[in-house]
Amino acid sequence: MTTTALSRPDRLLRKDGALSGTLPGPLGDAIDDRVAEALDDYLAEGRLDGRIRPRRSPGGLAALVAAGVAAVLLPWCLILAATLPSTYQADHWKLTWIGLDCGTAVAAGLTAYLLRKQDARAALTAVATGTLLLADAWFDVSTSAAGADHALSLAEAVLLEVPLAICAFVVAGRALRPQT
Repeated sequence: MTTTALSRPDRLLRKDGALSGTLPGPLGDAIDDRVAEALDDYLAEGRLDGRIRPRRSPGGLAALVAAGVAAVLLPWCLILAATLPSTYQADHWKLTWIGLDCGTAVAAGLTAYLLRKQDARAALTAVATGTLLLADAWFDVSTSAAGADHALSLAEAVLLEVPLAICAFVVAGRALRPQT
């Protein structure tokens, strides 16, 4: 059986047009046949030249959704600024802070695990970790009482949480770089 590599070493096209290295059994064969037919169509129409291109539609849709979210949230922030009270008694205060810190710990631990396994998904968990650290710093500083509590929260944010968040974003950036 002669194989020709397409774009990834784990996906090989056999001479008969089916993909090898895919799902075993009848389901795998049916999928292989459908993929082979689609490849034949693309080859016949000259639309397949071996290069992988990003899909345009989902990125365009995602950009449109993100712009819509921003367009709704910016005026909403102005409404909140005008209508929210200066102080508020919060129920479940402990649960809120424990949940935020546990989420940060889980994201950091998962990042460490994925980095150890050299899994590219570590970039996702690193971004989540950095974001949670920044949120923690923001809420610590903005909800702390004046005086020593505020000074301690500010010091913790400046000396620990923000630098750790920056490190997490650097890790994510490095994990997303193409390997050469």
